[in-house]
Amino acid sequence: MTQVIGRSELSQGQFIASLSRGEGTPTVLWVVDPALTAPGAGAGPLADLDAELVAAGLRTAVASTTFPREPKIPRVDALAAEIRGLDNPVVVAVGGGSTMDGAKLAAAVAIANDETLSYALCAQDYRGAPVPTICVPTTSGTGSEASRTSIASTIEGAKMWFWGEELKTTAACLWPELTETVPQHFKAMCGFDAFAHAHESATGNGRSAEGVAFAATAIAHLCDHLPAYVRGEGSEAARLTQWGSFQAGEALNLGGTTIGHSMGHALGSVLPVAHGHAVAVVTDATITLTRQGAPEAYVDLERALDRGPLDEVWAGLLRDCDADLTFDGTASSGSALNAAACAEENKAMRDNTPMSFSPTHWADICERIMQTYGGTA
Repeated sequence: MTQVIGRSELSQGQFIASLSRGEGTPTVLWVVDPALTAPGAGAGPLADLDAELVAAGLRTAVASTTFPREPKIPRVDALAAEIRGLDNPVVVAVGGGSTMDGAKLAAAVAIANDETLSYALCAQDYRGAPVPTICVPTTSGTGSEASRTSIASTIEGAKMWFWGEELKTTAACLWPELTETVPQHFKAMCGFDAFAHAHESATGNGRSAEGVAFAATAIAHLCDHLPAYVRGEGSEAARLTQWGSFQAGEALNLGGTTIGHSMGHALGSVLPVAHGHAVAVVTDATITLTRQGAPEAYVDLERALDRGPLDEVWAGLLRDCDADLTFDGTASSGSALNAAACAEENKAMRDNTPMSFSPTHWADICERIMQTYGGTA
């Protein structure tokens, strides 16, 4: 498992030095979500932390490459080049899933001169151990701080997945106070993404007893604490929601994703629907279908969770978070969604889904999603 630390460990120069692999003084490279105040750009928690690291004798720098939305592969290449130019780098990625995915992928690519795209869909192995990376999540949902997965898009918008032990971050700094200022709607959608990771990993064809245990823990935390976190009801709700997200990321490592992410990735590629929102839509549209179509896949998770049918658990979480899953679908169509969902980059997730669909049934689901949630005729 990824080493879990808090803000106090992250501020210790000795801890950072223990992670570094090169010679001489480590250089901390901050990769910061553009929505946050990076060191050197003004007062804030990261400026304070940077000052503590400099006082401890470390060098620090702020990456010029950022990921304002889902990582684009050329931007990952640009960050990898920045990392290569530093002496004894340790990457510290602070932000949501986009920032963490982009940074840890760049850290894995940076040890060689290959282009990032050459590693997509496990086309080749990474060249060795990545540059040490610490992820500091500022949202509670993607689980990127725990998972062996990164998502990055081609220039054309196709979402490509990258997988490998090299993408498992060296340490995850759970600092829940950084998540408390996230907008309410985004808190809910990130939490739904974490639910989907747990649900899919524990019911897909790759499910395992260990993965089910992580998933049940994650879903219990989300059901018990996500609604209060969404409403902004205190730091304890933020802390326990973040822990649930981390557990869902560990579950994802063991079982992978299924239809929710196959179609969710496709929805995000044909329309500007944020990842968590897109996955929540597909989960809502398909969870009863898959539970009825492959009931045996749900037995272990539902037994471990002990809260009743999982589709009812999901519906209750939506109600408790007062979530609206609709989106503007007028710029696309069910047929476009179907074409994207059937693309090669989504095949592994389709194949991991515990029930089979005919091409017509698959297309009908895509059409129904656009009509029900996107308001298209």
